[in-house]
Amino acid sequence: MTTANKEKYIEAVGRRKTATARVRITPASKPTFTINDKTLEDYFQTSERQEIVKSAQTASGIEQKFLITVKVEGGGI
Repeated sequence: MTTANKEKYIEAVGRRKTATARVRITPASKPTFTINDKTLEDYFQTSERQEIVKSAQTASGIEQKFLITVKVEGGGI
């Protein structure tokens, strides 16, 4: 872990076929969700896909507590 402000975070990598997703979850006072430096609403244009992500956050209980950053390559949306 090497960050400028020494915050703790959890990082994971997921792969399937030619796609790779890197996710970093950091404790935060202001929760934010970004995918490839875009907001959730900008990355997922349809409300159906946005709700899928939001329901997963709600079920896990992390929607109010963390800064979530996702970098994806390959595959589709």
